[in-house]
Amino acid sequence: MNTRKSLLRTVSGLLALLMTGSALIACGSEADTTKPTESDIADTAAVTEAVTEAGVEYVADSLPDDLNFDGRQFTIYVATFKEFFQGPEESTGDIVDDAVIDRNRAVEERLNIELEYFFDENAQWNTIAGILSKLIMAGDTTYDLYTGQQYGITSLLANGGFVNVYDLEHLDFSKPWWNNRYMDELAIGHDTRFFLIGDYFISAFLNTHVVYFNKTLYGKLHEDSNELYNYVLDGTWTLDKMAQAAKDAYVDMNNDGQTDIGDQLGYVTYLPAASVDPFMYLSDIEFTPRDNEGYLTVNLLDERCVDLTAKIVEYFHQPGSLHQTEPGAANASFVNGKAQFLGINSISAAKSFRDMKDDFSFLPYPKLTEDQEHYNCVVADIVAPGAVPGTSLNLDMAGAVIEALSSETYRTVLPTYYETALKIKYSRDDLTSQIVDIIHEASYTDFLYAYSSSLGGIGVIMRDLVSKNSTDYMSMVSKKEKSTNKYLDKLITAFEEQNN
Repeated sequence: MNTRKSLLRTVSGLLALLMTGSALIACGSEADTTKPTESDIADTAAVTEAVTEAGVEYVADSLPDDLNFDGRQFTIYVATFKEFFQGPEESTGDIVDDAVIDRNRAVEERLNIELEYFFDENAQWNTIAGILSKLIMAGDTTYDLYTGQQYGITSLLANGGFVNVYDLEHLDFSKPWWNNRYMDELAIGHDTRFFLIGDYFISAFLNTHVVYFNKTLYGKLHEDSNELYNYVLDGTWTLDKMAQAAKDAYVDMNNDGQTDIGDQLGYVTYLPAASVDPFMYLSDIEFTPRDNEGYLTVNLLDERCVDLTAKIVEYFHQPGSLHQTEPGAANASFVNGKAQFLGINSISAAKSFRDMKDDFSFLPYPKLTEDQEHYNCVVADIVAPGAVPGTSLNLDMAGAVIEALSSETYRTVLPTYYETALKIKYSRDDLTSQIVDIIHEASYTDFLYAYSSSLGGIGVIMRDLVSKNSTDYMSMVSKKEKSTNKYLDKLITAFEEQNN
């Protein structure tokens, strides 16, 4: 039973309780800060019992009831997504805003602390590394937790300065508010973890890439307007099916023999390079397999990459696919009912289409083949993981504060956004709720993508192939394989020198 999904489907006063079994809490007062295995989590589930509050069953955290930090201040550096960390200064009446405020107050009261947020408007994806590096090198003790865009903050892994969170008391990674799959991809070795991703770091869900589709247009062209939903739910939603649906929708409206913004398009997107990224990682190809100790090697010559490349390049260049547009043109085409699929948008973008006349929805990125076990929806690299600086003067309380914020977000903020803001306010049919559940579970990153800036850009190599309309994957990779391995060796060596 997936207790995380069951909680997310439940909002008191709005939806009936959907749980079919007991939600779970770990026995005992000591949190497990070691890396959990699937069997560990299953064993935990078998010996725990349900906690119910206001008719909602949920998983409780394992923090001791008597934690008291005597009113001390815990300061959090925020580079982006301020509204989900700090929230507004006072209640706005918006239920999500109010949930964020209430969460922070609840944690302050529970632990007897004062949360202080500092939002840095100068922190961007390309500046965050420099900003945090200067703070660390200067021995700055102002902040107890950093949050910053993944593209930049991961480049600091090899520099040292962050705390291995396995060494912090009270963090319990067997709990459902932690995305262990994601954090494992950001780690080198099984016994270190420097970046935190979970429900408190909610941008991982908000920035999950999804495929938007015009449901009204699809219904005009096919007997069942829910057919794409059914493909997703029965596990047969593949890149081939997406390509065919795009072809079916294309109409050369101006009869000029060219795919352009004036046509009825099968697929439209902007930022042509970044639009390719979620396609590169939709398969189950393991680009960076790990050994028994969690160390990585590069696996770029998997034969399945040839098939994946061929399908992606063909999709981007087939009639009706347009990935070279002016800013705003792609979204406008979709909103005006002139495109079947829209790319390069995250799940949080749904609010942008609320006034769209046609029915629309979103889907996970498809599988490469039907026999693939899971869907994979890569998260945009502007996501903001957390990292604890070694200069913090509050390391004794850091684990407890982060765990409390995470469990409270899981219990209140995420269900409010997930059910009320996303499923009810922005989606237009009941089946969307099931699709959102699948997307939430499919949200992840890949080491090759997350550390692409440190690996010579190999994590976005598919961009070059699509740009050149080339399917010669093996040739391009062969030229880069040697340098990529050197980059990886350099990264691991620097990491070991700083962190072991």
